[in-house]
Amino acid sequence: MIVIDDFIKDQKLLDDLRADSAFFENKGYMWWDGWWNSPADTVKKRLIQYIWGENSPYPRPHAAGFEYWVGVFSEGGERDELPFHFDKDEHWYKQAGEIVSPVIGTVFYPWENDIDGGYLEIYSQGRSAEPERLEPKHNRLVIFPAGHHAHRVTKVTRGIRRAIAINLWDKEPSGLAAGDLFPEKPKLTRSLDALTHIGQIIRGDE
Repeated sequence: MIVIDDFIKDQKLLDDLRADSAFFENKGYMWWDGWWNSPADTVKKRLIQYIWGENSPYPRPHAAGFEYWVGVFSEGGERDELPFHFDKDEHWYKQAGEIVSPVIGTVFYPWENDIDGGYLEIYSQGRSAEPERLEPKHNRLVIFPAGHHAHRVTKVTRGIRRAIAINLWDKEPSGLAAGDLFPEKPKLTRSLDALTHIGQIIRGDE
């Protein structure tokens, strides 16, 4: 496991992360085939490239791309904790009962978290041993084998905990073809798609 505090040194990227009011709105699982295939045209993709492309503290193996999602936990909210689990290809597990794991996992905290609770606990020695317990600190990067070490988020008893998780895969997860993962679009593209959809409704195309 690697833990680095004050990881991002690029102040513009830090400012853009904080200014992106929609950063934590997408609650689904996203997929990016990497900067070597398509541009880093969203703040999340820029973050991924900063971590894994330009400043990686971990030797990056061959990668097909990145699965990523945001997690928001709060007292009285939709979720206040995340139970024990291993990261895996969820769609393939449901279809075949076989566990296929990502190469490596990443957790990053792009915003300040003024909270009680909400610790990331990683059971690197098994669930019978004491976990490594990490506070969700702003600009902290955590890299660990999320597909092989059980981990969880403890209950948030005050405030809102925000984080982004990024898994590196050596082949595309089956959920991408099944529609469980979606390519993230930049804001302008999303706006144009919405206008097109409205136009289709007005014309009676749907």
